[in-house]
Amino acid sequence: MRTLMPKYLLSILLLGCTPSTEQVAFPTLAEIIPEKVTATNASVADQSSKNFVIALIGEVRGELEPCGCPTLPYGGFARRTTAIQELQAHNTVFQLDAGETLLKGFFSNKDSTSRDRALLIGELSTEMGVDVWTVGPSDLMAVGMETLQTMNGPSRISATWHNEDGERFFDPFIIVSKEDITIAVIGLSSHPTDPRLQYIETKSAKETLENVLPQIPSTVDMIIALGSMDDEDVLGVQTMFPEVSLFLTTEGAIYEEPTHTPNLSQIIEAPKQGRFIQSIYIRHTTPRKALNNTFSETDWRTWLMVKNESTHPLQKKIEQIGTGNNLYFTDLIPLSSSYDPKESMAQDKIAQFAKAKIKASQKIAEQPTTPTEPGFAASGRCAQCHSAEMAKWSFSKHSRAWESLLKHPVEGSTQNPDCIGCHTTGFGQVGGFGEPTVTNIRKYKAVQCEACHGPLKGHPNDQSIQATPITSETCIGCHDDANSPNFDFDSYLQQATCQSK
Repeated sequence: MRTLMPKYLLSILLLGCTPSTEQVAFPTLAEIIPEKVTATNASVADQSSKNFVIALIGEVRGELEPCGCPTLPYGGFARRTTAIQELQAHNTVFQLDAGETLLKGFFSNKDSTSRDRALLIGELSTEMGVDVWTVGPSDLMAVGMETLQTMNGPSRISATWHNEDGERFFDPFIIVSKEDITIAVIGLSSHPTDPRLQYIETKSAKETLENVLPQIPSTVDMIIALGSMDDEDVLGVQTMFPEVSLFLTTEGAIYEEPTHTPNLSQIIEAPKQGRFIQSIYIRHTTPRKALNNTFSETDWRTWLMVKNESTHPLQKKIEQIGTGNNLYFTDLIPLSSSYDPKESMAQDKIAQFAKAKIKASQKIAEQPTTPTEPGFAASGRCAQCHSAEMAKWSFSKHSRAWESLLKHPVEGSTQNPDCIGCHTTGFGQVGGFGEPTVTNIRKYKAVQCEACHGPLKGHPNDQSIQATPITSETCIGCHDDANSPNFDFDSYLQQATCQSK
């Protein structure tokens, strides 16, 4: 990964004040030309070029706050807001979200507060000024089509999704104008694999671009394709549509650093879970021409500091290289604790959501148990019959899951429902862990027997209540691709098993 640009460099970057934003959606498009906003902060030393930054995010996956299990504790909406504000202080910034934003995790929508989480993410994304959001399949799973179309959130696009009559569910693209720069963003959503979403038909990227590109006004400076596209689809069209300058995608199976491809559209990925902002600095002179990175990273970083100094030697160099060329430079911004705000509206709203989720979990925990939902006995009851298994479990990392929260680098982890859910047993389930009271913590802390074997209150007296078999699906709710990237069911099971053989 690229090295983070130090904050003191970011504080003195390109242009002037935070620009105003105008967005115009074009369902039919061709004859509509977006109104330009008068430029107010163009570079003194380089009036002929248009300088701006694209701040790309993708696969946020419902992450409101940073999680450090076991990866670096980066990310969160509060930190992202701080980083965007620093970028905007001296740059014209376009914020683009490639989708897969709303649903917590990767596999299910079991969380009883998932809809509230999704609505909060839409609200926070709007407040931080995200310009365009290409919706993805997991976004649809989180809230359903009607809510996804109408909820408070950034402008949503998808050119690939249709119903059986060929009608789109969202605008295929959007024009965004800031200062003297106008970009067109086309939404390329990947196909939903959930059987419940098979009413959606998905056109290929090739067919979509052939249909949409002629509708885009010739006045735009740059065309960008944005979304949760499969790698195969992107590589298949990279050489076909030179008028598309950038294909900005979600990470997919594994993050790949940008690799420049001369004279072609560039493919750039956004790392998952919102832990980084993929910032793309652009010096634009020629509409509809491919991007070039022949200006070195060292020169870029220096030029960003001195670009308003007309006599600096780098001014002549970049003007020579940039004549008739569109130059770009990519830089990952890790959203570390250095971006923690002193005060944050986003953080206040996230804290309110956390309190509401814990209260909701307590209500569920207090519900009467039934034969089909027998509740949790806790490990102390299991140990009465399974002392050998309990002894082996006590040496596992699962037994120390709560203690790991106490040592966690992110403050407040023991009050964060997203952390509690994977470091305790039965959180938010009938007869399980609700509010983090002393009694609940004492009884249900750590990943106990029933976290893997299911609720067993009443066993063995009630023979209908039996332990459930452990499969990979048992584990992936917590050991998902983002928080446990090296998870392998067989090897992890050997480390966590309570069996002596």
